[in-house]
Formats: sequence, structure tokens, C-alpha cells
Amino acid sequence: MHERGGVPERVFAGVRLVRHTRADVVAFERGVTQLPEVAACHHITGNFDYLLQVEVADLPAYENFHANQLATLPAVATVTSYVTMKTLTADTT
Repeated sequence: MHERGGVPERVFAGVRLVRHTRADVVAFERGVTQLPEVAACHHITGNFDYLLQVEVADLPAYENFHANQLATLPAVATVTSYVTMKTLTADTT
């Protein structure tokens, strides 16, 4: 990954799956963990099934990642992206 001034662009992506069969969940989780842009993946409750922390060089790189990798993973229904404007606190451990 190329970084802008040493700091990557951080995007949070809420992912909803089409189905929640065991096979679909396993296939999605196997695929998402293979993507180097995904710094963290959390299985959550609420409006999304997963919340991803994605780190890319810039927004065009995220657009490419979204269209050609994330949205093509098994069982992905929707992806809602949130671009980080500023980070006030961060756990670096």
C-alpha cells in the first residue's frame, strides 16, 4: 500500500450480507481476511453484519478496492463507507 505523507487514508466500511448461512459467513470471512487493505474486521450487531477498518493510499484507491475487491466478496449485499476526517484517539496496541 502506498501511503500519503506516511499516513494512509482510513475508511470504515459497514458490510451487510445477503444471506447468513454458515457457508456464506465462512466464505465472506475467509475472503475479507485475505485483503491486505483491511486493517481490522469486526463481526457486529446493529445495522451492519461487519465493520471494517480499511487503509488505502487515497480515495481513488479506496474506490478501486471497493468496486473490485470488497463488493465482489461472497454474499455481500451492501457496503456503506465512512471516510475518516480526523482521528482524536487511537489504540495503537
